[in-house]
Amino acid sequence: MGAMFSSRWTLAMKTVGLTGTIYLPENVSKTKELALVREGAVLRHHGTDVEKTETKARQMALEEGIDFISPYNDMDVMTGHGTIGKEILEDLPDVDAVFVPVGGGGLIAGMAAYIKALKPTAKVVGCQPAHSAVMAKSVEAGRILDLPSLDTLSDGTAGGVEEGSITFPICQQCVDDWVLVEEDVISDAIYFMMAEHHKIVEGAAGVAIGAFLKTAQKYHGKSVAIISCGANISMEKIKKIIELRQQ
Repeated sequence: MGAMFSSRWTLAMKTVGLTGTIYLPENVSKTKELALVREGAVLRHHGTDVEKTETKARQMALEEGIDFISPYNDMDVMTGHGTIGKEILEDLPDVDAVFVPVGGGGLIAGMAAYIKALKPTAKVVGCQPAHSAVMAKSVEAGRILDLPSLDTLSDGTAGGVEEGSITFPICQQCVDDWVLVEEDVISDAIYFMMAEHHKIVEGAAGVAIGAFLKTAQKYHGKSVAIISCGANISMEKIKKIIELRQQ
């Protein structure tokens, strides 16, 4: 599960008095992991790619006879993400484009389905790190691909897409454009938010912000919304980003 989804999932389970287990890849950010532990989450680890982690979680749920909830390949989860699209159209009815970070596609599929249904002229832009662009490349190929992912600042969107994911056809139909963002651009976007807006954002948010910065000229004079999806980034990464700009 992504850290933001895991955090909300943990809160939801506590609210309704249920318990559950979150599966995370072994290379998950320690900052994100510690935040979940503080919230009372029960964690297990498997693999180094979220697709493999999810496969293991689904297998264990089946063996233990308990419900499995995917962080993206689930209609209710995707529908919940769609409410963000609803809020954007309510607050910015004249929005021309929406930039959304993409991993498995739950966030963008839910948002895009809603936005395109109510305002088909608005462009929905999928943003992925160049080091892990499985959904973008799968859409380009017309089928879900099994591709390796390299290390990326955007660990929240890294990894593969489950075969048969309900998010894939929606991404095919409703996402207008894809922007792949290099690591230096993600780093620049994170630094930009600190320097210019005094806000800390994580790598996944940096992907969406960086995608806009790469294509800003194309949207000159347009109304644009960018999904800045979290601030779960370690102090070590922030320190490195700052030091690189002081050399």
